[in-house]
Amino acid sequence: MACLVDYSSSAGEEDEDKTADVTKRTSLEAAAAAPPASLPPLPRSFHDIYAANVRTSTADCPSLHQGRTRAIPHVAGQWPSHIYVEWFPTSPEHASLEALLTAVIDVLPQTGNPPGRPAVHSLLTSDLGVPLPLHISLSRPFVLRTAQKPTFLDSLIASVSSSRVVPSYVGFNGLDWYRSPDSARAFLVLRVAVTDKAAVADVSKSRGRGHNHPLVSLLARCNSQVASVGQPTLYGQSTASESDEDDTVAFAFHVSVAWTLADDIHAWVKLTEQAYGTWQQNQRKESKEPLHFNVDSVKIKIGNIVSDIPLAASERRAKRARTNTGPNHGPRKKLSGLY
Repeated sequence: MACLVDYSSSAGEEDEDKTADVTKRTSLEAAAAAPPASLPPLPRSFHDIYAANVRTSTADCPSLHQGRTRAIPHVAGQWPSHIYVEWFPTSPEHASLEALLTAVIDVLPQTGNPPGRPAVHSLLTSDLGVPLPLHISLSRPFVLRTAQKPTFLDSLIASVSSSRVVPSYVGFNGLDWYRSPDSARAFLVLRVAVTDKAAVADVSKSRGRGHNHPLVSLLARCNSQVASVGQPTLYGQSTASESDEDDTVAFAFHVSVAWTLADDIHAWVKLTEQAYGTWQQNQRKESKEPLHFNVDSVKIKIGNIVSDIPLAASERRAKRARTNTGPNHGPRKKLSGLY
């Protein structure tokens, strides 16, 4: 009687195992050699979800915050608020900022007994080592009552959206220490100058004040809204000075990168300028692009909720990019220098 089933021999099993091993090894080698898949960028609203810090105490406790105290004490029914332009440095930009901060700290005079470097706290990285967003303030810290929140937000959105401010690039043209009028802290700040992308390198080499008209215009609108709820304005600018190019106000815009509670920051000015100059030379030697970023929206944080308000021009272009697609148009190209 013939066999109904023809079982493979052990030799055949060994051949199949070898073939499977070769196939698996080839697949692994191909996967290792392949370039990593590029991930799509996170939506701009993603970071707003995690903008609030985790609370570690139910009461204000300076010892938990390097000696800092609240500029605005917590009161039930009142919401600390802030209007600003946000900047998320890229990884290379973050590394350059870290190098700048290290260069400044290294030249500061040692004090105390035993002598040591003054305590300078970075605003670039969280306690967990995560890079943090930076910002240009368009308001002082202020408070809104619960009933004021919806109306204030709607008015601010209408004011910013109706402005004629177009997206623009900002570069940096100086590094200084600035004593905050709202607290005991002094901040290490990069001075801001509005420019276009082609002129970023020229801005970084200059020590001029820069016109900063787009920021002055946005500040006037934000100050007008803040003053309408009885809160103090930023830089003492009058709400009617949107078209008046105030040189002092224009020079005041900055991005803070560190802070300290030390008193004698005046003795650090020359040392800080020297460290900044050396850092700039190193940046140019290494052919690194000057630090800059695109201003295309204004943000407001009310309590722990962040709202993003696109500038009118960038919003219109985004709408055109969405609508001008199809068989007769094709995808619309982004406009150079505006994105």
